[in-house]
Formats: sequence, structure tokens, C-alpha cells
Amino acid sequence: MRKIVTIVYALVATSCLAQEPISDSTSYGACIMQNGSIVGINEDKPFAMHSVMKFPQALCVADYLNRKGLDLDDTIVVDKADLMQDTWSPMLKRFECKTTFSFAELLELSLGQSDNNASELLFKHCGKPKAVEKYMRKLGFRDIHVRMTEEQMHKRPTKAIENSSTPAEMVRLFEWFYHHKDDNRYLTFIWKAMADCSTGLKRIPAAITADARIVHKTGTGFPSAEGLQDMNDAGIILMLDGSHAIIAVFTTNSSSEAVIANITRQLLDAIIK
Repeated sequence: MRKIVTIVYALVATSCLAQEPISDSTSYGACIMQNGSIVGINEDKPFAMHSVMKFPQALCVADYLNRKGLDLDDTIVVDKADLMQDTWSPMLKRFECKTTFSFAELLELSLGQSDNNASELLFKHCGKPKAVEKYMRKLGFRDIHVRMTEEQMHKRPTKAIENSSTPAEMVRLFEWFYHHKDDNRYLTFIWKAMADCSTGLKRIPAAITADARIVHKTGTGFPSAEGLQDMNDAGIILMLDGSHAIIAVFTTNSSSEAVIANITRQLLDAIIK
């Protein structure tokens, strides 16, 4: 039986407010799990995942490659002209005209650098959003919804909530991943790619000790006219003593990545005795 503790909203807001101003329009949900105990605030409220969506997508890709007998080194031909040019996509700098990318490279780009074109190519070749959502249901996760590709979200940013999750469900998905990461080479590869994630260093990573490591995925929405945007981070914190904590923090209309770091610190203080 898991012990569930809900943090009073005002307490979290006051703590964060003292360290990093939060806009009146900002809302957030967060959840942390360690040793079966859960601490949360708005943990059952759905939030737009943004690029955190690339994590459940990657798990679906792993299942697809495994079922089809494809190797991570197998390649697909990519025509640069077919890619989105006005989006976050480090892969665009790698080539001109046409080239090949392996599934391993696409997963590394999508998870480690949050490349939107890499995610779009994985949707094209390994299963569309409905396949990802169907796989989530197969695993037993009913509060993770994937309805739009990166290109669709790029064209209709106000529809980002179509790809949603509750903080608690995302924590449960990462818990599943922690226990299944060694099931096959595809999941092990995803673990490594997320351990090498280069995005969101001022979010959860900024709140953990120097001797801890994190396997995580970030997400960021389009900025508003006021300079506010959704900012997310979720993953597994690996402690030096071999223990771990799983955390998800989703924010809307946030002014700074430091808000996530501050919420993370309070959650860690609440659950780690």
C-alpha cells in the first residue's frame, strides 16, 4: 500500500515565491515517488506534456523495433526539404539535401536534444500518435494522451493539451521504465539517451546534489506575448547510495526554469527523510 501525501498548495507557492517570483497566471502540478511513498501537488491534474511526450513515444518506438526485428543501427533516408525548418532541430545543421539517420541517432536527438524533426520522423516510421497512446493503454497508463505530432503542435500550439499527462501518471510511467530498462537493448539505449539529456539543466538537475544523476525528459511550450511559457521536467533521480526518486513537475505560464528547480527541492525535502 502506497502512502500518498498531498502538499498544501499555499505552502508550495510560498516556498517557491520566496526564491523565484511566480506569475499570478502560473499553475503547476508535481509528484515525487520514493520507496512506494508519493508526495504531490495537483498530481492528478492533466497538463500539456510538450516534449516530455517524446519519452512515451520512445517507449512505443522501442516496442515497434523489437516486434519488427529492426536494429537500432538500421537507417532511413531523410530529405532535408521534407523537414520543418522553423523549429528546434539540431539535426538540421548536420546535413544538406539528403542523408541517412539510424533509429539510434533519431532517438538520441529526440530524447537527448529534444529535436522536433527527429520526433516527427519517428512518428512517420515507427507509429503515429494513436499508436503511442494505444501502447500506453497496453501498459496500463490511462492518463497519458498522445493525439498530435510535433508538426501538428507546431502549427496549432494552442492545442498542445491534446498531448497530456498528469504528474502522477508520468511518475508511474518512469517507475515502469526503471524496472524494465534492462528488458531489451532498445530500452537500455533509451535509458542511456535520457541519462545524457542536455536540455533543462536549470530545472530538476539544478536541484539535486552534485553526486546524484538524473535520467529525464524536458518539455517547453511556445512563449506568450508576456514572455511566459509552459515548462516541464520529469525523470528518475539516482542517488549516490543506490536509492532513487522519481519526479515530474509540470508548469503553465511560467517565467523561469528556476520555478521547477525550487518545486523539486521542496518535494525532495518532503519525501527524503
